[in-house]
Amino acid sequence: MPTARVLVVHDYPLIYEGIRSVLGPEPGIEVVGEARNAADALGVCSENPPDVIVVDLCLESAEVIMGLKQVRALGTNVKTVALTMPCGTQTIRKAIAYGVQGVLCKNAHNSRLIAAIRTVFSNQFYVDPELTELFAKTLAMMVPDDGLRAEHPTYEALSARERQVFAMLANGMSNKMIAFELGISRKTVETHHLRITRKLGLRDSVELFRYAARIGVIDIEEWRVT
Repeated sequence: MPTARVLVVHDYPLIYEGIRSVLGPEPGIEVVGEARNAADALGVCSENPPDVIVVDLCLESAEVIMGLKQVRALGTNVKTVALTMPCGTQTIRKAIAYGVQGVLCKNAHNSRLIAAIRTVFSNQFYVDPELTELFAKTLAMMVPDDGLRAEHPTYEALSARERQVFAMLANGMSNKMIAFELGISRKTVETHHLRITRKLGLRDSVELFRYAARIGVIDIEEWRVT
């Protein structure tokens, strides 16, 4: 079984030591390093990308969003588990905007951290059970109930390849990852990406996610709860 290589992004040594002590004995999980901020994490990911980043959302928000966006721009397949205190819809919105695959309360039992890492490493989404109601409420606010599976005339105008790329973008894949998966150049993917956003009138990845959920291209039920 492949081993999930984990990078911990934190601002206090005790947090790192605590997470390492929890994950150390676990088979199939290896803590490979630590970073004190998002900039340090970017440097690590540029040289030797881990499989999973565990990051504290309470770190300086500007650093977090910039760092995670830059990590995603590298084109690696790094997954992110975000740690947060009991929060409101704004924090959940931030987590979605940052492109995280797992959201976990800081007061969660150790077993949930292990479950979150294993879940995102297997290309699924994880939501802490304590946050499921809040997460559902946030998504309901983001995705209007106007017929999730209904055909949308603007979407229908996309070519077959553009729809394929759109679905892959909505599922969190980078341009580089899509190019590799489809066997085409990154420049070609970037061209498709640009045409898609122009045709659909989308400004960023959050709008793309909302649009995809609204028309049923992705299923918000895929966010796994364990």
